[in-house]
Amino acid sequence: MGILLIVIGLVIMTVLAVKGVPILWSALVAGIFVLATSGLNVVEGITTTYMTGFSGYIMNYFLMFVLGAVFGKLCEVSGASDSIAKAVVSKLGEKYVVLAIIVAAAILAFGGVSLFVALFTLYPLGMSLFKQADIPRRLFPGTYIAGAATFAMTAPFTPSTQNIVPMAYLGTTLSSGMVPGIIGSVFCAVVVCIYMQWRVGKVKANGEHFVPLAGEEFGSDDGKDIPNLIIALVPMIILILALNAFGLSVVVGLFVGVIAAVILYWKWLPHTMAAFWKDFSAGAQNGIMSIANTAAVVGFGSIVTATPAFATLAGIVENFAQNGNAYAAAAVSVAAIAGISGSASGGLGIAVPIVADIFLPMGINAEALHRIAVISSSALDSLPHNGFVNTCLQYTHTNHKEAYLDIFVVSVVVTIVETVLVIALFSVMG
Repeated sequence: MGILLIVIGLVIMTVLAVKGVPILWSALVAGIFVLATSGLNVVEGITTTYMTGFSGYIMNYFLMFVLGAVFGKLCEVSGASDSIAKAVVSKLGEKYVVLAIIVAAAILAFGGVSLFVALFTLYPLGMSLFKQADIPRRLFPGTYIAGAATFAMTAPFTPSTQNIVPMAYLGTTLSSGMVPGIIGSVFCAVVVCIYMQWRVGKVKANGEHFVPLAGEEFGSDDGKDIPNLIIALVPMIILILALNAFGLSVVVGLFVGVIAAVILYWKWLPHTMAAFWKDFSAGAQNGIMSIANTAAVVGFGSIVTATPAFATLAGIVENFAQNGNAYAAAAVSVAAIAGISGSASGGLGIAVPIVADIFLPMGINAEALHRIAVISSSALDSLPHNGFVNTCLQYTHTNHKEAYLDIFVVSVVVTIVETVLVIALFSVMG
């Protein structure tokens, strides 16, 4: 019964979030429900248990979120994101428009640019190209998510939030599980590219065309002065090298990346101090809101771990691991929580501490757990209630009926297969 109440609490949080209630309040309401129905002191549970989890997450990741968001804002304001996107698209041409968008989105995501910034950058360019190639706009959300929110988000070395969160709990690095992780990422990249290119032919054969919206215009900023491709890429390369090749901590690496972006993009940034700090602060504010939302979900997870039912749940998972495949048990645990909460990073924030407590004492390889947790967190997080999925559909003027099938295939079906593949590789490699 206790486990069912935890599940109901997760469902309450999910439903409230889907209905438009901010996750800060959704998580709090769900936490109160779990505390009350588990016979725990509600006031103590919120003021101590919930706030300990909430504040602990912010203490561990505040600078990471803020610096990452500032880095993305600098790429956006300077036009570096535009430069990369346009360069990739111009090389692949009209015949491979969807592949160009996937590659451009992946480069931006792997370079540390947030999903939202990359979406705002690529949508106008993508619609202009979709119009030229006569591709219906309903394929854009699946195309964009295929590039930005699958392999680029979960591959070894990527500075994504998903790849960073497990480090604190497992004592691992961004490159953990490198060989199976790279194989899985390549598999995912190839499959999503083939699928989306096939979809273009399919919809055209069905007689679908690009339909412009009233008053919609693209390409009006073609004359804007932006960095060339090399300058646009250098800060992103410096960030990746700082985190991986030089082994700097995440915060120090991101700080180095921000300084590099300010120096190299300076010519294209606002030239007044007021305007510069306005954009800088806007980026920081985005990071603060992101970490607050994720911390709220983690706070709920802290309440869950304090309930008597959690010990039973942990025992079930541990028994599954001992009598089956520990990697599979970890993957199912992470995927389920990420799916219910509708957030890969939020799901990891709840699940990875649990996974670490159960599996590390059993001698399970931490690097394998890291990579499997990261990949499996993106297997079910993009179900219809996912916040970014809804934002993407709304921003691109499409809906679930028109565009969600492709999102489901590239970010759920393919990622589940990738998770199974990586689990098999780790199992074989020991």
